Amino acid sequence: MASLALATFTLASVLSSLPSAGDKVGQSVITTHISPAIAGQWEIDLADLNIKNKLTPESATAKAPILANTELSGQCRELYNFAADNEMWAVSGKEWTYGRYLVTHLDEGLPVIAMKTVYDNNEVDCSGNKIDQTNESFIAFLKHQGNEMQWCADAEGKECFMSFHRVRP
Repeated sequence: MASLALATFTLASVLSSLPSAGDKVGQSVITTHISPAIAGQWEIDLADLNIKNKLTPESATAKAPILANTELSGQCRELYNFAADNEMWAVSGKEWTYGRYLVTHLDEGLPVIAMKTVYDNNEVDCSGNKIDQTNESFIAFLKHQGNEMQWCADAEGKECFMSFHRVRP
């Protein structure tokens, strides 16, 4: 539900930055780009209790798989790769997906990450689900510092539902 409200808010922000007839054209304060800061490989922290407690079948989205029933045996890994060329791919169990991402900075609050899945091989993921996510989109607030990253439902970063750590070579 938060994703839909955010999508509407983001679209409204973009539309409000456009000049109306007769207005002088100025520079927009909204910037959209790839984020070199998050370029690289990230792994979801399956031990994070926020993930286990907040994700349910009703709240799962395209890139927020249902992890509530995932065993924490360490055998199944969920990895996200953010390339410097605006491309993203993820591997979860036998599933792999490919898509594109953008990061948008608003005037206030955390930046927003938007991703769209272009291809999903429709295999079983770490949670045991087999869901084709092709053409699905995902939007979240991006809280990033150093080798830690979180996706959040609010611009202040208080309601984060997914935590990542950077995978080092």
